[in-house]
Amino acid sequence: MRKILLATTALVGFAVAGAAQAATSPLTVTVGGSVDFVAGAMHESMASGALKPSSGDFETIYSLDFGIAGKAANGIEYGGQLVLDNDTDGFGQTAVGTPDTNGIGNTIAASKAIVFMSGAFGKVQLGDARGATDLSVEAPAVVTNRYVDFLNSGSYAKKLVLGVDVKDHSTNVTYYTPKVGNANHKVQLGVTYTPQFDSYGSTVTLEQTAGYKNMVKGALAYNGNFKSVAVKASTNLITAESDSPATNLANQRPFISWGIGAQAAYSGFTLGGSYKDMGHFNTITGQDKNQHVYAAALKYEINKIGVGVNYLGGAGYDNALNGSGTSDHVKDFNNYGLGGSYAWAPGLTTNVDGVLFGQKTEAGTKNDGYVLLLSQKLAF
Repeated sequence: MRKILLATTALVGFAVAGAAQAATSPLTVTVGGSVDFVAGAMHESMASGALKPSSGDFETIYSLDFGIAGKAANGIEYGGQLVLDNDTDGFGQTAVGTPDTNGIGNTIAASKAIVFMSGAFGKVQLGDARGATDLSVEAPAVVTNRYVDFLNSGSYAKKLVLGVDVKDHSTNVTYYTPKVGNANHKVQLGVTYTPQFDSYGSTVTLEQTAGYKNMVKGALAYNGNFKSVAVKASTNLITAESDSPATNLANQRPFISWGIGAQAAYSGFTLGGSYKDMGHFNTITGQDKNQHVYAAALKYEINKIGVGVNYLGGAGYDNALNGSGTSDHVKDFNNYGLGGSYAWAPGLTTNVDGVLFGQKTEAGTKNDGYVLLLSQKLAF
C-alpha cells in the first residue's frame, strides 16, 4: 500500500499543479546529441576451449537529445526530455559458445523519455529514466564503461561493472525535494517507484516468470563548498521484490542494495570514491556470498587536457559466466585504468583509455587481460 500511495500521490500532485494555470510563455525546444567513434584493441587469457574474442574492432555510439521547457504564469516549470540512441541497454550478451556482441547496432531506441513539473514543492518526474539514483556520486570518470563492450560476456563479469541500475531506464515515477540549505551547503532527496523493473516504453507486464517488481530507490545528495574545495557526497538505497513464483528456485531473489560515494575538487584536481553493496541482486537460491564493488579515482584537468587514473574492484555473481551456481561467483575482481583527453575545439574531443583487468571465480577459473581504446567524440 505504501508503494502504491507514493505513486498515486505524485500523480495527483502533478495533475493539480498542471491544472492550476495555463502557460503564458511558449515552450522552448532544444536539440543536442553526440557521435562517438571508438577503436578498441583487447586481449583475454580465458580458459582453454572458451570462446575467444577478436583482437580488435571499431564501434560507433550516437544519440539525439531533445529537451522541452516551459514556465506557467504561476511560476511552475514544466517540460520533458527524449533521448534516442543506439546503446539503449548496452553491454548485451549472447549465449556462451556463440559470437558475443554488444549494443544494438544501428537500431535507434529511447533510453530516456520523461515529462516533469517543478516548483517550490520540488520536482515530479514521470517516464523512462534511472530516477532518484541520478543523485548518486561516483568516483570521477576517468575510463568510461565503454571498455566492457570489447570483452566476452561468457568470461568477464560485466555485471560487476554495471551494478544494479547503471543502465536502468524502467518506467517509473520519481519525486525530488527542493534543494535545502544555504549558499555553500545544500542537500536534496529523491525517491523513485518502479512497478516492473526492466519494463519501459509501451511495454505493460501482465504476467512475469522472472525479474523484479515494486522497486523503490532512494538517494540523498549533498553539495558543499569549503573555501576553495568543492565537495559532493551521497548515499542511496534500492530494494525490490522477486517477480518469480515461489516454486521457481532458478529465478532472482528479492534484494536490498545500498551505496555511498564522495568527491572533492580543488584547483583542477578531483578525487573521489564509492562503495556499493548489491545484496542478493540477480542471485538465485544457494548464491549467498558477498556482492560488493568499490572504486577510487583521481583526475586532473587543465585547459584542454584531462588525465586520470582509477581502480575498480569487488566480488559478486554473474550468471552469464561459464559454469553455474557458486562457480559463477567472482571472488577476486580488479580493474586498473588510465585515461587522457584533449579538447580540440568546442564539442570535439579525443580520448585515450587503457584498462588492465583480472578476475578469479570460486571454481578457480581465471581471466585477465587488457583493453585499449581510442575515441573521437563530437558533442553538439
